[in-house]
Amino acid sequence: MAIELDLYRRIRRLHNEGHSQRQIARILSCSRKTVKKYCQGEVPHDTKGAVPKVESPLRQALEKDILAMLQENKILPRKQQRTAKTIWQELKKRGFDVGESTVRRYVHDLTQKHPEAFVPLTFESGEAMQVDWGDMKAWINGVNTSVSVFVTILPYSYGLYASVFPDKTNACFLAGHVRAFEFFGGVPQRCIYDNLRSAVAGGSGTTAVKQEEFKKLEAHYSFDSDFCNPAAGWEKGGVENAVALIRRIAFTPMPSVRDYAELQQHVDARCLEYIETHKIRYRSASIKTLLAEERQHLNPLPLTPLETAKTVTALVNPDLTVLLGETRYSVPLDYVGEKVTLKVSPFRVTIWHQGKEICTHTKALRKGDHQYLPEHYLELLSRKPRAVMNAAPLKKGVMPQELKNFLKQCRAKDKEQQLLQILLLGRSVDPDQLLWAVHQANQSGSPNYQLVCFYLKISTPVTEGELQPSITVEHTNLTEYDSLMGGEGRHD
Repeated sequence: MAIELDLYRRIRRLHNEGHSQRQIARILSCSRKTVKKYCQGEVPHDTKGAVPKVESPLRQALEKDILAMLQENKILPRKQQRTAKTIWQELKKRGFDVGESTVRRYVHDLTQKHPEAFVPLTFESGEAMQVDWGDMKAWINGVNTSVSVFVTILPYSYGLYASVFPDKTNACFLAGHVRAFEFFGGVPQRCIYDNLRSAVAGGSGTTAVKQEEFKKLEAHYSFDSDFCNPAAGWEKGGVENAVALIRRIAFTPMPSVRDYAELQQHVDARCLEYIETHKIRYRSASIKTLLAEERQHLNPLPLTPLETAKTVTALVNPDLTVLLGETRYSVPLDYVGEKVTLKVSPFRVTIWHQGKEICTHTKALRKGDHQYLPEHYLELLSRKPRAVMNAAPLKKGVMPQELKNFLKQCRAKDKEQQLLQILLLGRSVDPDQLLWAVHQANQSGSPNYQLVCFYLKISTPVTEGELQPSITVEHTNLTEYDSLMGGEGRHD
């Protein structure tokens, strides 16, 4: 055990003055064993003796199994690695009667005792971009929504950018690259990835087999790809931290937006603010300064952006729709029975026939959210009036909010037929003017087709018993007009 510094000093001095160990012990009233240990200065005064640690029999029994499972984690994909809880569950299955908190403590101790060593990395300007996905939450149109966030960072400057998508499909993965390259104003020499399924068809690390669509992106933007080894997140540690950073600066608290476009604007603003205002500790300059420098070393963008939409072919069904996944998208009547091409991007579906674009849809974000455009069904509904009342394109079609409100507020039994008549007006009336008239009719609280025609100044037959618009005439004050006509002091 250690002794006081003053006692140690006196032992050493008396020893140097020639006193024996017995005399020193008697003078200082301490044991000869203590004097023997410290008199020659072999052991500093504050040296504590090692206390042997006695491991419990339970820990000794569990440690081998826990270490084996932790070692196996190193070769498993990150999302399939065992946690302390799953290790505890596995031990319970093997017959060990042990509490979860005890296993958590053992796992923590063993992890700290056997940390994974790594080599610190450094990057040249314009050399690399690190890429990863993050899962976050946002209120979109009032709904608590899971958002896939494509996060990129230039590890030289720590320039940061993120794109938001509804999922992690290949089209979103490719579009995320294009957006990042355009934001940074150029392309790095290489991109560094985890073994993302969007990019890798099989294998990992140096044996990774690239997806064909990803190869096209790589060739068009002229960059190389590096794939991390399993459980080697330190190889792209910058972007691992960037995912947490995006969550903190852009998704805490949860943003509330109308749609993904507004959410992207919000994330863009936060990324720009971060770049403008931050400096990484121990870096020579701010992120803004280093990013401006790095942009000079990026390779130029191609003259034409890569078309990242997924292309599929489909047959137009008799109900005027094509099926994509579990969602139907409508097409004009003329193409029933024809084969068409669908170009599917993260937020749009465009439908083509023989090289001509025939319609465009907003991509459904939920399965079964069928995208019926009522204008595709107008001619068919005109020929089949008995179908109007229950027509899905009228009841659940994609249409402006003014028309949806009309359907909710109209009290007539034939409100679907009236909506059809309003839609038919769109063939001869300016769309903006038509929606204005529908809005005005809705303001009455009991809109109908005749009221819409009234605001459009279109004559319609009057049906007996039907509500007519109340007309209010506002009289103009003509005093000023009279004074101008008569002049000052002039009376005719």
